[in-house]
This record gives sequence, structure tokens and C-alpha cells, in this order.
Amino acid sequence: MTDERRIIGARIAAARRSAGFSQVELGHLIGVSGQTISNWETSRYLPSASDVVSLVRSLGCSSDYILGLSDKLSPRD
Repeated sequence: MTDERRIIGARIAAARRSAGFSQVELGHLIGVSGQTISNWETSRYLPSASDVVSLVRSLGCSSDYILGLSDKLSPRD
């Protein structure tokens, strides 16, 4: 498993916790199962580009944060 995969999974988990959602709640918001969120967070699978868009809209974070390109959780930070 690549470092990039691990970073993306960890960033999704951190942003979800920061927003106060469970995996099931976040999955419901973006139209996937809680198991899918778990699979992303454990880096078993990567989210698609459209899923990343849904994640950042629901979590209020930047795509750069999720992708590991920035350490700023929010674009306003």
C-alpha cells in the first residue's frame, strides 16, 4: 500500500471526526454505505473523484487536505 493511499484514508477519517459524523452518518449524507467509508478510511479502496467532491462538500474541508496536498483542513484555515 502506498503512502498516498494511507494519507487519503487518514485524512478522510480525521475530517469526518472533526465534522462530528459517524461513518454511517457520513455515508448516508453522500449516498454510500458506512462500510464504504470504512474501506476508504482503512485505505482498502480509494474514493472516486466524484466521491471526493461529495466528501469535501459534506465535511467542509478542502480537496487538497483530503488528497494530502495541504495540511489545512479547511480552505479558510
